[in-house]
Amino acid sequence: MKTIFVGVVGPSGSGKTTLCKKLKLSNKNHEHIRLDNYFKHPRNFPLKYGFRNWEKPSNLKFDVLLKHLKALQNGKEVHTKSFPKKAGARPELITLKPKPVILIEGFMLFKDKRVRDMLNIKIYLEIHPELMLKRRAIRFGKAHITDYDTKVAIPEFIKHGTAQKKYADYIVDATRPQTQVIKEVQKIVNQNLTNS
Repeated sequence: MKTIFVGVVGPSGSGKTTLCKKLKLSNKNHEHIRLDNYFKHPRNFPLKYGFRNWEKPSNLKFDVLLKHLKALQNGKEVHTKSFPKKAGARPELITLKPKPVILIEGFMLFKDKRVRDMLNIKIYLEIHPELMLKRRAIRFGKAHITDYDTKVAIPEFIKHGTAQKKYADYIVDATRPQTQVIKEVQKIVNQNLTNS
């Protein structure tokens, strides 16, 4: 079985996780991996303006992700755990299955060259910082800290994240309704499957 790895990058609030979840639900030949499950322990994260800075590429275990991608490429199941960000939440066991299409999404996914080189399709979901702020406020609800977004999350993504656009094969406007974004990405994946 040939495996196509599809990398999806975009700022927080661009809809990466929802997109990949819906694509997986709509097609049994799709698997979904979240880069967020490969965080190191937050106690080692640097501080910025008194906040733990979650936005650095160095906070991620790219070595482990790479190992898992290679195992899936070789037709092996991977047993791993989720990384709960909420206080008191426990990690959940995850089984990743080798499938023809493996969707990997994360805000810094293209920063690691070894991972980047394994991706057959690289997609960048683009939204502007104002929408990022608005969507994060909805997502985090009462736990939302505007100061973290304006002082850390948005500046760090502008510094480290937007540079990843140069690696993308496709730049998708993620300010549009979700259904349109899903349709466009599905079309990209299908075209590449046909051509492979």
